[in-house]
Amino acid sequence: MDIIIAGAGRVGFRLAETLSIHHDIYVIDRNKDALSRLEESIDIMPIFGNIEDPDTYLPLTDKRYDIFIAVTNNDEVNILSTLIADDIIDVERKIIRLRNPYFAKSSIFQKLNIDEAVFPYVFVAKSIRALLDFPKANNVKDINFTPFKLISVQLVNPEIKNVNEINNEKVVLVGVERDKDFFIPDEKVELMENDLIYLFGNEDDIKTLCKKLNKKAPQEINKVAIFGADLLGLEIAKAFLEKEVEIKIIEKDPNLCKRASDVLQDRAMIINSKYIEHTVYEEENIKDADMVISASKKDEDNIIRCLEAKEYNIKKTVAINNNIRFYNLMHALGITTVRGPKSTAYHSILEKIGSNKLLTEKYFCGGRGTVIVRKVNSNLKDRKVKPLKLKDSLIFIIRDGKIYKFDKKTLLTESDIIVVFSKTYLEEKVKNWIMNPLKIF
Repeated sequence: MDIIIAGAGRVGFRLAETLSIHHDIYVIDRNKDALSRLEESIDIMPIFGNIEDPDTYLPLTDKRYDIFIAVTNNDEVNILSTLIADDIIDVERKIIRLRNPYFAKSSIFQKLNIDEAVFPYVFVAKSIRALLDFPKANNVKDINFTPFKLISVQLVNPEIKNVNEINNEKVVLVGVERDKDFFIPDEKVELMENDLIYLFGNEDDIKTLCKKLNKKAPQEINKVAIFGADLLGLEIAKAFLEKEVEIKIIEKDPNLCKRASDVLQDRAMIINSKYIEHTVYEEENIKDADMVISASKKDEDNIIRCLEAKEYNIKKTVAINNNIRFYNLMHALGITTVRGPKSTAYHSILEKIGSNKLLTEKYFCGGRGTVIVRKVNSNLKDRKVKPLKLKDSLIFIIRDGKIYKFDKKTLLTESDIIVVFSKTYLEEKVKNWIMNPLKIF
């Protein structure tokens, strides 16, 4: 595909780096140094210019492009650049990144003829809010086309030690992270203390399993403390207002405290504190929280806040992970790790590029694992299909609300859903098999 990326910041750079492996990438930015860094490390076509200036797009008017992606840090710039691109160049799909949570509740991007939008701050807040329903989980994902969820949980004094004790028609184990390594498990794998495992299936059955897998995390969460009241911290607090929980927000900037108080009214306690010392835990009763969330832009600060919370025996600590190099450290320290807004934007855009009406794609385990789901349509129904047999992958068929291992030739029905869990390096092979057209026999 021919893909244009407007913005060569952290998100734009990562997208260009990943997408350039299989696609022709054009990157627009007025920062010559950023473009030079990109050009030195990956094969792209740099276009120097202001993305708000229509003249910048004139070199791109010679052909049709598949996707235009606007990912600068400024919503207004992203909107304007997408409108200009729509007017000047011939592009099939337009994807925009928007920081302001207001846009997620409005229809503005549909009105502007923008095909898809990602709202990283809203997505992060929703992923943390899901932990209220799954207090023993590390992460909760909905999987499109299916009624099931993908949920990770860290093993702490587990009653269950074997894959066969988990797998059934309602829940299957599809991934294990152990000692910085991630692998797709077979039925012989023995589970170990501190493993982070990924369960796919019915949410009620997974909840029951989680009680046997993690004895330390709380059974329920009623009191939440959030460190940080900037855009992300405020969005997390707003998401929690839909639940009946007690919320305390600790922020050192008095201006952010005032804004949080104005937005949240009396529905959360706002505490203005530099939170440099442990005293805030004692004086403000933060030590009584069931869950502490550190939402700073600095991963080092988030780790420290969570370690302080652990000293007070707070059972669930959540850190926003902005830099992938801190991901393994957070897990090793027993901290629940949630992608930051930039990483969320990057993964969300890749998932949208890799999805369509028949197929959906999601990443898990910090992007090392991929789940690809396909609906069986009229072209495949009543046809016998041979399964894909690859190391580092698991394939299932969802039929009549149950999960079956897809390990032999199977006659498909139109209501079937095919689900493949694999390491991300197999992504293209899995897609080729699942769409072209499943090696029909």
